[in-house]
Amino acid sequence: MKLPVALRTISLVSALALMAGAATAQDDGAAERAAAVEEALAAFDALAQAAPDTETGAAAQGEDEVAAEADEASEGAVEEALAAFAALAAETAARAEEEATAERADAVGAARDAFAALAAETAARAEAEAQATRAEAVEDAQSAFAALTAEREAEAARQAAIAEAQAAFDALAAESAARAEARAALETCVATAGTPSAENFPSEEAQVAALGALREALPFCRDAARALPDEAGAAFFHLATAAQASGRHRRAVPLYEQAAEAGVAPALTRLGDYHNFGLRPVREDAEQAVDFYRQAAEAGDTAGTATLAFMYRLGRGVEQSGAEYLRLMEEAAERDYPFAQQNLAQTYLSGEGVPRDELEGLDLPNPRAAVPLFVTLANAGSAEAMQSLITLYSDGADGIAPSDFLRGGWVEMLAETGDPVGIAERGFLYEQGIGRPANPERAAADYVAALESGEVNIDTMRGTVNGQTPPWDRDTAIAFQTILSERGLYTMRIDGDVGPGTRRAADGLAASE
Repeated sequence: MKLPVALRTISLVSALALMAGAATAQDDGAAERAAAVEEALAAFDALAQAAPDTETGAAAQGEDEVAAEADEASEGAVEEALAAFAALAAETAARAEEEATAERADAVGAARDAFAALAAETAARAEAEAQATRAEAVEDAQSAFAALTAEREAEAARQAAIAEAQAAFDALAAESAARAEARAALETCVATAGTPSAENFPSEEAQVAALGALREALPFCRDAARALPDEAGAAFFHLATAAQASGRHRRAVPLYEQAAEAGVAPALTRLGDYHNFGLRPVREDAEQAVDFYRQAAEAGDTAGTATLAFMYRLGRGVEQSGAEYLRLMEEAAERDYPFAQQNLAQTYLSGEGVPRDELEGLDLPNPRAAVPLFVTLANAGSAEAMQSLITLYSDGADGIAPSDFLRGGWVEMLAETGDPVGIAERGFLYEQGIGRPANPERAAADYVAALESGEVNIDTMRGTVNGQTPPWDRDTAIAFQTILSERGLYTMRIDGDVGPGTRRAADGLAASE
């Protein structure tokens, strides 16, 4: 069935409206396009309202005329509607194009802005990254520089440490060399001058030899004392002894004090001597002297022990005590100190040095105890000890029988030393035939040799028999006068009578030499 024109028109308009609505729906974001749609819908409503009037008129005029008019009106309306729609479509398209262009422009602008923002952000990030990279590079460079600096400083420190160590080593080597040289000097000092000792010299010859050695040792002792002040006690002692020997006591005392502080016990004994005898610059102080001697004895110094014994013997600085004197002197004698052995032997022989009220309690005198001491001294070359033994075996003593054999042996030993007394003693043995056959000529020759020394006297040179000096043997006297005559000293008759003339001639023997 063919739709009426009006309905076809309405349908067409509806379709167009729907299309316009669809177009409008596709662009729901624009207010102007919404207004155009509203205008198209209004035209559609006006067209719909005009349709009934047309149909009513057609009924009145006739169906065909009405239909024709309706068709014409419809066609006009359609055309008008199509024209309106075309205008609307064109306007819509134009507006859509404008809006699309604007949107594209906005999109492009937004894209450009976004790109610019992105570019800026990218650039900022790149700059930040570059900055971070540069900062990291700077930090790395600084770290590398710091490491290099630290390495150089460490190397410099190592080099400085090496230099310091080398300097310390060189200083130590120099110090060691200096100390070795000083110790060598100290060894030479002691080897030349001897171990420090405050003991008495056994003879004048020994004293002279010791002083000569001391002079030779002095340069080494000085070097050792300067370089080793804490170790060179022996050097200080020898320097003090040299000063003392030359009378420079103000110099000697502080040197002895330094030696004592270094542990040299004999220095204590020497300081005791200064106080004992009041040698300047020290004032006499017996008690102080005893204190020094006691310290020396406790430190093992033999001379200090023997001198302390004498202080007890004399009661000087201490209460007199024969028992303490004997104990200390025995202690010193046991250490082979000749001075102590000689004094102790004399004490044993006669009780010398011990108060009378102590003699019995100490079992003195005791000559037998003296013999081993005299023998020791005699074997060491003591003429005094030999003479004591000669006297003992000549006259005898308590517990000791006289012995011509032992007497003769000690006389021979004494004479062989060149001692004038010993030579005269040997002459007496030959004169009297004691312990050997009598030999007047040998006896006379010994007497002459002894008198030539000037150390013996013709009246005292001959020995004893049973404690008495016997008259001259005539044959010996004649041989003696003969020698004096041959020397041109005796011009009187050779008669074997040793009188004033013979004695005067004998006195000339010493002068003739």
